Amino acid sequence: MTAPTPSRWAVPCLAAVLAASCSHGDRPVTPSQVATTAAPSEAASVPSPSPSPSSAPAPQDEPAAAPSPDCIHESDHDVASVSLAVYFLECGGDPIPGSKDMTKVPVGCRVHLNATPRDGMGAPTCARSWPVWQLGPPELVTGGGGDTFTPAFTAQAEGPLWVRCIVDGVRSDYLFLDLVQR
Repeated sequence: MTAPTPSRWAVPCLAAVLAASCSHGDRPVTPSQVATTAAPSEAASVPSPSPSPSSAPAPQDEPAAAPSPDCIHESDHDVASVSLAVYFLECGGDPIPGSKDMTKVPVGCRVHLNATPRDGMGAPTCARSWPVWQLGPPELVTGGGGDTFTPAFTAQAEGPLWVRCIVDGVRSDYLFLDLVQR
């Protein structure tokens, strides 16, 4: 014997009955609601002065939202991980052949990075926001960052450099580069 399958109307009807059985007064006040009744107190009988128009806070303009990145992938699943790699090195304006994934960057050269948001299966997916780039120490490089998945940083001085990015709240692994003299 099988259990009866509820109709597709059972859940909405049950929700409506539950909502109707709880009056507004039975539910707790949320932060965006104003309490309609006050607890009795001695101060309740004393009228409070109404705020003057000049003391009201001025409305704040909402910052303009940055447009979402264009999608170049067929998937728009949630971002589960972000891969970060050296795309290529460029010295004197010329790409260095075979420099993909190199971690030694000569001072004066540019390192082009590639961040790829990935879904839970590891396939590239579309992000809803641009990467937030983090690196250190920042005085070792110039450039890069901004609204791009492929920034380029120019090595300014010798030393170890770490880079990572955050896409849709998901952090990439750290990428460690060694900036060296030519």
